[in-house]
Amino acid sequence: MKPNFKTVMAAVALLVANAAVYAQDNAPQAFSLKQAQDFALENAFSAKSYANGIEQAKTNVNESVAYGLPQVSGSVDYLNYIELPTSVIDASSFNPMAPEGMLIPVQFGVPHNLTLGLNARQMLFDPTWIIGVQGAKMYVEKMRNLDKKNDQDLATTIEQAYYTVLVAERSKKLMEQNLASLEKTLFETTEYFKNGFAEESSVDQLSLLVSNLKISIDKAARQAEITKNVLKLQMGYEMDKDIQLTDELESLWILNNHESLLNAKFDYTKNINYYLADMEVTLNGYLLKIEKAKFLPTAFAFINYQTQGMGKTFTMFDRDQRYYQSAMWGISLKMSIWDSFAKASTVKRSKLNLQRIKDTKDFTAQQLKLQSVTARSNYISAFEQLRAEEANIKLAESIRNKTVVKFNEGLANSTELTQTETQLLQTQGAYINSLFQLLNAKAELNKVLLTY
Repeated sequence: MKPNFKTVMAAVALLVANAAVYAQDNAPQAFSLKQAQDFALENAFSAKSYANGIEQAKTNVNESVAYGLPQVSGSVDYLNYIELPTSVIDASSFNPMAPEGMLIPVQFGVPHNLTLGLNARQMLFDPTWIIGVQGAKMYVEKMRNLDKKNDQDLATTIEQAYYTVLVAERSKKLMEQNLASLEKTLFETTEYFKNGFAEESSVDQLSLLVSNLKISIDKAARQAEITKNVLKLQMGYEMDKDIQLTDELESLWILNNHESLLNAKFDYTKNINYYLADMEVTLNGYLLKIEKAKFLPTAFAFINYQTQGMGKTFTMFDRDQRYYQSAMWGISLKMSIWDSFAKASTVKRSKLNLQRIKDTKDFTAQQLKLQSVTARSNYISAFEQLRAEEANIKLAESIRNKTVVKFNEGLANSTELTQTETQLLQTQGAYINSLFQLLNAKAELNKVLLTY
Protein backbone atom coordinates (compact mmCIF):
# COMPACT_ATOMS: atom_id res chain seq x y z
CA MET A 1 0.00 0.00 0.00
CA LYS A 2 1.52 3.33 -1.10
CA PRO A 3 1.55 6.13 1.45
CA ASN A 4 -0.83 8.99 0.83
CA PHE A 5 0.89 12.15 -0.46
CA LYS A 6 -0.90 14.39 2.04
CA THR A 7 0.16 12.09 4.88
CA VAL A 8 3.77 12.27 3.82
CA MET A 9 3.67 16.06 3.53
CA ALA A 10 2.05 16.35 6.98
CA ALA A 11 4.79 14.19 8.50
CA VAL A 12 7.49 16.27 6.82
CA ALA A 13 5.87 19.49 8.06
CA LEU A 14 5.74 18.09 11.61
CA LEU A 15 9.41 17.16 11.47
CA VAL A 16 10.34 20.60 10.20
CA ALA A 17 8.25 22.27 12.91
CA ASN A 18 9.86 20.13 15.63
CA ALA A 19 13.32 20.89 14.27
CA ALA A 20 12.53 24.61 14.27
CA VAL A 21 11.32 24.46 17.88
CA TYR A 22 14.41 22.49 18.91
CA ALA A 23 16.70 24.98 17.16
CA GLN A 24 14.86 27.88 18.80
CA ASP A 25 15.13 26.32 22.25
CA ASN A 26 18.85 25.69 21.81
CA ALA A 27 19.69 29.00 20.14
CA PRO A 28 21.98 31.20 22.27
CA GLN A 29 20.12 33.92 24.13
CA ALA A 30 21.42 37.42 23.51
CA PHE A 31 22.16 39.72 26.45
CA SER A 32 23.24 43.31 26.65
CA LEU A 33 24.96 44.30 29.89
CA LYS A 34 21.74 45.79 31.25
CA GLN A 35 19.75 42.69 30.26
CA ALA A 36 22.30 40.42 31.94
CA GLN A 37 22.06 42.46 35.14
CA ASP A 38 18.24 42.40 35.07
CA PHE A 39 18.25 38.65 34.47
CA ALA A 40 20.59 38.13 37.44
CA LEU A 41 18.42 40.22 39.75
CA GLU A 42 15.57 37.79 39.08
CA ASN A 43 17.39 34.46 38.78
CA ALA A 44 20.72 34.57 40.63
CA PHE A 45 21.05 32.37 43.71
CA SER A 46 21.83 35.29 46.02
CA ALA A 47 18.81 37.25 44.77
CA LYS A 48 16.48 34.33 45.49
CA SER A 49 18.14 33.74 48.86
CA TYR A 50 17.55 37.31 50.06
CA ALA A 51 13.97 37.26 48.77
CA ASN A 52 13.42 34.15 50.89
CA GLY A 53 15.08 35.88 53.85
CA ILE A 54 12.60 38.77 53.61
CA GLU A 55 9.68 36.35 53.72
CA GLN A 56 11.18 34.60 56.74
CA ALA A 57 11.58 37.96 58.50
CA LYS A 58 7.92 38.76 57.83
CA THR A 59 6.98 35.40 59.33
CA ASN A 60 9.00 36.27 62.45
CA VAL A 61 6.95 39.47 62.80
CA ASN A 62 3.71 37.49 62.61
CA GLU A 63 4.98 35.08 65.26
CA SER A 64 5.97 37.95 67.55
CA VAL A 65 2.61 39.70 67.16
CA ALA A 66 0.69 36.45 67.71
CA TYR A 67 2.40 35.95 71.08
CA GLY A 68 0.57 38.98 72.51
CA LEU A 69 -2.86 38.06 71.09
CA PRO A 70 -5.41 35.71 72.73
CA GLN A 71 -4.27 32.11 72.98
CA VAL A 72 -6.94 29.39 73.19
CA SER A 73 -6.21 25.71 73.76
CA GLY A 74 -8.27 22.62 74.42
CA SER A 75 -7.49 19.38 76.21
CA VAL A 76 -8.89 15.88 76.59
CA ASP A 77 -7.60 13.77 79.51
CA TYR A 78 -8.64 10.21 80.28
CA LEU A 79 -7.48 8.52 83.50
CA ASN A 80 -7.95 4.87 84.38
CA TYR A 81 -6.89 4.06 87.91
CA ILE A 82 -5.74 0.46 87.97
CA GLU A 83 -5.53 0.91 91.72
CA LEU A 84 -7.26 3.84 93.36
CA PRO A 85 -4.94 6.01 95.46
CA THR A 86 -5.23 5.46 99.18
CA SER A 87 -5.33 8.12 101.87
CA VAL A 88 -5.34 7.73 105.66
CA ILE A 89 -7.49 9.67 108.11
CA ASP A 90 -7.62 9.88 111.87
CA ALA A 91 -10.13 7.26 113.15
CA SER A 92 -11.32 9.65 115.86
CA SER A 93 -12.89 11.80 113.13
CA PHE A 94 -15.54 9.08 112.69
CA ASN A 95 -15.45 7.29 116.02
CA PRO A 96 -14.71 9.29 119.19
CA MET A 97 -14.14 6.02 121.01
CA ALA A 98 -11.34 4.94 118.65
CA PRO A 99 -7.89 4.61 120.20
CA GLU A 100 -5.78 7.74 120.02
CA GLY A 101 -3.54 7.85 116.94
CA MET A 102 -5.44 5.16 115.08
CA LEU A 103 -5.43 5.70 111.28
CA ILE A 104 -7.94 4.29 108.84
CA PRO A 105 -6.97 3.76 105.12
CA VAL A 106 -9.63 4.96 102.68
CA GLN A 107 -9.91 5.19 98.88
CA PHE A 108 -11.69 8.05 97.10
CA GLY A 109 -12.78 8.32 93.49
CA VAL A 110 -13.71 5.89 90.74
CA PRO A 111 -11.45 4.09 88.23
CA HIS A 112 -12.60 5.89 85.06
CA ASN A 113 -12.25 9.67 84.63
CA LEU A 114 -12.68 11.74 81.45
CA THR A 115 -11.96 15.49 81.55
CA LEU A 116 -12.65 17.94 78.73
CA GLY A 117 -11.00 21.36 79.13
CA LEU A 118 -10.88 24.72 77.39
CA ASN A 119 -8.30 27.35 78.32
CA ALA A 120 -8.01 30.96 77.11
CA ARG A 121 -5.06 33.23 77.88
CA GLN A 122 -4.48 36.91 77.13
CA MET A 123 -1.36 38.91 77.82
CA LEU A 124 -2.11 42.12 79.69
CA PHE A 125 1.34 43.58 80.10
CA ASP A 126 4.76 42.43 78.88
CA PRO A 127 7.19 45.20 77.83
CA THR A 128 9.54 42.71 76.19
CA TRP A 129 6.75 41.80 73.73
CA ILE A 130 6.17 45.41 72.69
CA ILE A 131 9.88 46.00 72.12
CA GLY A 132 10.27 42.61 70.44
CA VAL A 133 7.58 43.39 67.86
CA GLN A 134 9.26 46.71 67.07
CA GLY A 135 12.61 44.93 66.67
CA ALA A 136 11.08 42.25 64.43
CA LYS A 137 9.65 44.92 62.13
CA MET A 138 13.03 46.64 62.04
CA TYR A 139 14.62 43.31 61.11
CA VAL A 140 12.30 43.06 58.10
CA GLU A 141 13.52 46.49 57.03
CA LYS A 142 17.11 45.32 57.51
CA MET A 143 16.50 42.30 55.26
CA ARG A 144 14.97 44.54 52.59
CA ASN A 145 18.06 46.74 52.65
CA LEU A 146 20.37 43.73 52.59
CA ASP A 147 18.46 42.61 49.52
CA LYS A 148 18.98 46.04 47.99
CA LYS A 149 22.69 45.93 48.81
CA ASN A 150 22.90 42.47 47.25
CA ASP A 151 21.26 43.87 44.12
CA GLN A 152 23.89 46.61 43.95
CA ASP A 153 26.75 44.15 44.54
CA LEU A 154 25.27 41.67 42.08
CA ALA A 155 24.92 44.32 39.37
CA THR A 156 28.61 45.21 39.80
CA THR A 157 29.62 41.53 39.81
CA ILE A 158 27.70 40.88 36.58
CA GLU A 159 29.17 44.01 35.01
CA GLN A 160 32.73 42.91 35.76
CA ALA A 161 32.04 39.32 34.65
CA TYR A 162 30.52 40.67 31.43
CA TYR A 163 33.68 42.71 30.82
CA THR A 164 35.83 39.62 31.46
CA VAL A 165 34.00 37.66 28.75
CA LEU A 166 34.31 40.54 26.29
CA VAL A 167 38.04 40.83 27.01
CA ALA A 168 38.57 37.10 26.48
CA GLU A 169 36.61 37.14 23.21
CA ARG A 170 38.35 40.31 22.01
CA SER A 171 41.79 38.85 22.76
CA LYS A 172 40.92 35.78 20.72
CA LYS A 173 39.61 37.92 17.86
CA LEU A 174 42.77 40.08 17.77
CA MET A 175 44.98 37.01 17.69
CA GLU A 176 42.91 35.58 14.83
CA GLN A 177 43.35 38.83 12.89
CA ASN A 178 47.09 38.76 13.50
CA LEU A 179 47.16 35.09 12.50
CA ALA A 180 45.53 35.92 9.17
CA SER A 181 48.16 38.61 8.55
CA LEU A 182 50.98 36.28 9.55
CA GLU A 183 49.71 33.44 7.39
CA LYS A 184 49.62 35.82 4.45
CA THR A 185 53.20 36.90 5.15
CA LEU A 186 54.24 33.26 5.58
CA PHE A 187 52.66 32.34 2.25
CA GLU A 188 54.42 35.20 0.47
CA THR A 189 57.75 34.40 2.15
CA THR A 190 57.42 30.74 1.19
CA GLU A 191 56.87 31.73 -2.42
CA TYR A 192 59.90 34.02 -2.27
CA PHE A 193 61.93 31.14 -0.85
CA LYS A 194 60.81 28.82 -3.64
CA ASN A 195 62.01 31.38 -6.14
CA GLY A 196 65.27 32.02 -4.31
CA PHE A 197 64.44 35.47 -2.97
CA ALA A 198 64.17 34.54 0.76
CA GLU A 199 66.07 32.39 3.23
CA GLU A 200 64.70 29.16 4.62
CA SER A 201 65.27 30.41 8.16
CA SER A 202 62.76 33.20 7.50
CA VAL A 203 60.15 30.62 6.52
CA ASP A 204 60.95 28.54 9.60
CA GLN A 205 60.71 31.48 12.00
CA LEU A 206 57.40 32.61 10.52
CA SER A 207 56.07 29.05 10.65
CA LEU A 208 57.03 28.83 14.32
CA LEU A 209 55.34 32.15 15.04
CA VAL A 210 52.17 31.01 13.25
CA SER A 211 52.18 27.70 15.14
CA ASN A 212 52.60 29.41 18.53
CA LEU A 213 49.86 31.89 17.69
CA LYS A 214 47.45 29.05 16.82
CA ILE A 215 48.16 27.46 20.20
CA SER A 216 47.50 30.81 21.91
CA ILE A 217 44.21 31.17 20.02
CA ASP A 218 43.09 27.71 21.20
CA LYS A 219 43.95 28.66 24.80
CA ALA A 220 42.10 31.96 24.41
CA ALA A 221 39.02 30.13 23.09
CA ARG A 222 38.98 27.86 26.12
CA GLN A 223 39.50 30.82 28.45
CA ALA A 224 36.62 32.67 26.79
CA GLU A 225 34.38 29.66 27.36
CA ILE A 226 35.37 29.49 31.04
CA THR A 227 34.65 33.19 31.59
CA LYS A 228 31.29 32.79 29.87
CA ASN A 229 30.38 29.90 32.17
CA VAL A 230 31.34 32.02 35.19
CA LEU A 231 29.03 34.75 33.94
CA LYS A 232 26.18 32.25 33.44
CA LEU A 233 26.67 30.91 36.99
CA GLN A 234 26.56 34.40 38.49
CA MET A 235 23.48 35.28 36.41
CA GLY A 236 21.60 32.13 37.41
CA TYR A 237 21.52 31.09 33.75
CA GLU A 238 21.47 27.41 32.75
CA MET A 239 25.01 26.15 32.28
CA ASP A 240 24.16 23.86 29.36
CA LYS A 241 22.70 26.72 27.30
CA ASP A 242 24.82 29.18 25.36
CA ILE A 243 24.59 32.96 25.61
CA GLN A 244 25.61 35.74 23.29
CA LEU A 245 26.86 39.13 24.47
CA THR A 246 25.65 42.02 22.34
CA ASP A 247 27.64 44.92 23.86
CA GLU A 248 31.23 45.76 22.91
CA LEU A 249 34.00 47.03 25.17
CA GLU A 250 34.38 50.32 23.33
CA SER A 251 30.63 50.92 23.15
CA LEU A 252 30.34 50.39 26.90
CA TRP A 253 33.14 52.88 27.44
CA ILE A 254 31.52 55.41 25.10
CA LEU A 255 28.33 55.21 27.17
CA ASN A 256 30.37 56.14 30.23
CA ASN A 257 29.98 59.71 31.53
CA HIS A 258 33.59 60.43 32.37
CA GLU A 259 33.22 64.01 33.60
CA SER A 260 30.23 63.28 35.86
CA LEU A 261 32.17 60.45 37.53
CA LEU A 262 35.14 62.68 38.20
CA ASN A 263 32.99 65.52 39.56
CA ALA A 264 30.56 63.39 41.58
CA LYS A 265 30.49 64.20 45.30
CA PHE A 266 30.56 61.38 47.82
CA ASP A 267 28.32 61.36 50.89
CA TYR A 268 29.03 58.31 53.03
CA THR A 269 25.80 58.78 55.01
CA LYS A 270 23.85 57.97 51.82
CA ASN A 271 25.76 54.77 51.16
CA ILE A 272 23.77 51.62 51.87
CA ASN A 273 26.66 50.07 53.85
CA TYR A 274 26.56 53.00 56.28
CA TYR A 275 22.75 52.82 56.43
CA LEU A 276 22.96 49.12 57.33
CA ALA A 277 25.56 49.86 60.02
CA ASP A 278 23.26 52.52 61.47
CA MET A 279 20.34 50.08 61.36
CA GLU A 280 22.44 47.51 63.23
CA VAL A 281 22.88 50.07 66.02
CA THR A 282 19.10 50.53 66.21
CA LEU A 283 18.47 46.77 66.30
CA ASN A 284 20.98 46.22 69.10
CA GLY A 285 19.39 49.15 70.91
CA TYR A 286 16.14 47.16 70.92
CA LEU A 287 17.98 44.16 72.35
CA LEU A 288 19.29 46.32 75.19
CA LYS A 289 15.77 47.63 75.87
CA ILE A 290 14.45 44.06 76.03
CA GLU A 291 17.05 43.09 78.62
CA LYS A 292 16.20 46.14 80.73
CA ALA A 293 12.47 45.42 80.40
CA LYS A 294 12.94 42.01 82.01
CA PHE A 295 13.15 43.81 85.38
CA LEU A 296 9.49 44.83 84.96
CA PRO A 297 6.53 42.61 85.86
CA THR A 298 4.39 40.70 83.38
CA ALA A 299 0.64 40.13 83.67
CA PHE A 300 -1.70 37.63 82.01
CA ALA A 301 -5.44 37.04 82.27
CA PHE A 302 -6.82 33.54 81.90
CA ILE A 303 -10.11 31.64 81.94
CA ASN A 304 -10.52 27.88 82.28
CA TYR A 305 -13.55 25.70 81.70
CA GLN A 306 -13.73 21.95 82.43
CA THR A 307 -16.32 19.23 82.31
CA GLN A 308 -15.58 15.88 83.92
CA GLY A 309 -17.22 12.50 83.74
CA MET A 310 -16.52 9.68 86.23
CA GLY A 311 -17.65 6.09 86.73
CA LYS A 312 -16.76 2.66 88.03
CA THR A 313 -16.96 1.38 84.44
CA PHE A 314 -16.26 3.13 81.17
CA THR A 315 -19.63 4.65 80.33
CA MET A 316 -18.42 8.07 79.19
CA PHE A 317 -20.35 8.00 75.92
CA ASP A 318 -23.60 6.72 77.38
CA ARG A 319 -26.57 9.06 77.27
CA ASP A 320 -27.16 8.88 80.98
CA GLN A 321 -23.50 9.60 81.84
CA ARG A 322 -23.33 12.65 84.09
CA TYR A 323 -20.70 15.34 83.59
CA TYR A 324 -19.71 17.91 86.18
CA GLN A 325 -18.63 21.39 85.11
CA SER A 326 -16.17 23.83 86.61
CA ALA A 327 -15.00 27.25 85.44
CA MET A 328 -12.69 29.94 86.72
CA TRP A 329 -10.83 33.02 85.62
CA GLY A 330 -7.94 34.91 87.08
CA ILE A 331 -4.97 37.17 86.60
CA SER A 332 -1.36 36.07 86.90
CA LEU A 333 1.32 38.64 87.81
CA LYS A 334 4.98 37.68 87.77
CA MET A 335 8.02 39.71 88.72
CA SER A 336 11.62 38.77 89.39
CA ILE A 337 12.74 39.57 92.95
CA TRP A 338 16.28 38.21 93.13
CA ASP A 339 18.34 36.51 90.41
CA SER A 340 21.87 36.92 91.80
CA PHE A 341 22.62 39.77 89.35
CA ALA A 342 21.96 37.57 86.27
CA LYS A 343 19.82 40.22 84.54
CA ALA A 344 22.22 42.99 85.49
CA SER A 345 25.07 41.06 83.86
CA THR A 346 22.98 40.52 80.73
CA VAL A 347 22.19 44.24 80.52
CA LYS A 348 25.89 45.08 80.87
CA ARG A 349 26.78 42.61 78.14
CA SER A 350 24.15 44.16 75.84
CA LYS A 351 25.53 47.64 76.53
CA LEU A 352 29.04 46.53 75.66
CA ASN A 353 27.81 44.87 72.49
CA LEU A 354 25.89 48.02 71.51
CA GLN A 355 29.04 50.10 71.97
CA ARG A 356 30.93 47.64 69.77
CA ILE A 357 28.27 48.06 67.06
CA LYS A 358 28.54 51.86 67.33
CA ASP A 359 32.31 51.62 66.92
CA THR A 360 31.76 49.43 63.86
CA LYS A 361 29.45 52.08 62.43
CA ASP A 362 32.14 54.75 62.89
CA PHE A 363 34.71 52.44 61.30
CA THR A 364 32.36 51.86 58.36
CA ALA A 365 32.18 55.61 57.77
CA GLN A 366 35.98 55.88 57.64
CA GLN A 367 36.20 52.78 55.48
CA LEU A 368 33.72 54.22 52.97
CA LYS A 369 35.70 57.46 52.78
CA LEU A 370 38.84 55.47 52.01
CA GLN A 371 37.00 53.40 49.39
CA SER A 372 35.79 56.57 47.72
CA VAL A 373 39.27 58.08 47.50
CA THR A 374 40.82 54.79 46.37
CA ALA A 375 38.14 54.08 43.74
CA ARG A 376 38.43 57.59 42.31
CA SER A 377 42.23 57.38 42.22
CA ASN A 378 42.14 53.94 40.56
CA TYR A 379 39.69 55.22 37.98
CA ILE A 380 41.89 58.23 37.09
CA SER A 381 44.99 56.02 36.87
CA ALA A 382 43.17 53.52 34.64
CA PHE A 383 41.91 56.33 32.41
CA GLU A 384 45.41 57.76 31.96
CA GLN A 385 46.79 54.27 31.29
CA LEU A 386 44.17 53.69 28.59
CA ARG A 387 45.10 56.93 26.85
CA ALA A 388 48.76 55.87 26.87
CA GLU A 389 47.93 52.39 25.53
CA GLU A 390 45.80 53.89 22.74
CA ALA A 391 48.87 55.81 21.55
CA ASN A 392 51.10 52.76 21.99
CA ILE A 393 48.88 50.49 19.91
CA LYS A 394 48.82 52.96 17.02
CA LEU A 395 52.61 53.19 17.20
CA ALA A 396 53.01 49.38 17.36
CA GLU A 397 50.70 48.93 14.35
CA SER A 398 52.70 51.52 12.40
CA ILE A 399 55.99 49.81 13.26
CA ARG A 400 54.63 46.40 12.28
CA ASN A 401 53.26 47.64 8.97
CA LYS A 402 56.52 49.37 8.09
CA THR A 403 58.50 46.26 9.03
CA VAL A 404 56.28 44.08 6.83
CA VAL A 405 56.93 46.42 3.88
CA LYS A 406 60.67 46.34 4.53
CA PHE A 407 60.58 42.55 4.91
CA ASN A 408 58.79 42.17 1.57
CA GLU A 409 61.39 44.48 -0.01
CA GLY A 410 64.25 42.53 1.55
CA LEU A 411 65.28 45.39 3.84
CA ALA A 412 64.33 43.61 7.10
CA ASN A 413 64.93 40.05 8.21
CA SER A 414 62.51 37.57 9.74
CA THR A 415 63.81 38.22 13.25
CA GLU A 416 62.84 41.88 13.03
CA LEU A 417 59.43 40.91 11.66
CA THR A 418 58.91 38.40 14.45
CA GLN A 419 59.88 40.99 17.05
CA THR A 420 57.43 43.57 15.68
CA GLU A 421 54.61 40.98 15.51
CA THR A 422 55.27 39.96 19.11
CA GLN A 423 55.44 43.60 20.13
CA LEU A 424 52.10 44.30 18.44
CA LEU A 425 50.47 41.35 20.19
CA GLN A 426 51.78 42.52 23.55
CA THR A 427 50.64 46.09 22.89
CA GLN A 428 47.18 44.94 21.83
CA GLY A 429 46.95 42.82 24.97
CA ALA A 430 48.04 45.77 27.11
CA TYR A 431 45.40 47.98 25.45
CA ILE A 432 42.60 45.46 26.01
CA ASN A 433 43.74 44.94 29.60
CA SER A 434 43.86 48.71 30.26
CA LEU A 435 40.33 49.11 28.85
CA PHE A 436 39.22 46.20 31.04
CA GLN A 437 40.83 47.77 34.11
CA LEU A 438 39.21 51.11 33.33
CA LEU A 439 35.74 49.61 33.00
CA ASN A 440 36.23 47.68 36.26
CA ALA A 441 37.44 50.84 37.99
CA LYS A 442 34.37 52.65 36.68
CA ALA A 443 32.12 49.87 38.05
CA GLU A 444 33.78 50.07 41.48
CA LEU A 445 33.53 53.88 41.55
CA ASN A 446 29.87 53.76 40.56
CA LYS A 447 29.26 51.23 43.32
CA VAL A 448 30.84 53.51 45.95
CA LEU A 449 29.05 56.63 44.69
CA LEU A 450 25.69 54.86 44.49
CA THR A 451 23.33 56.49 46.98
CA TYR A 452 20.83 54.68 49.17
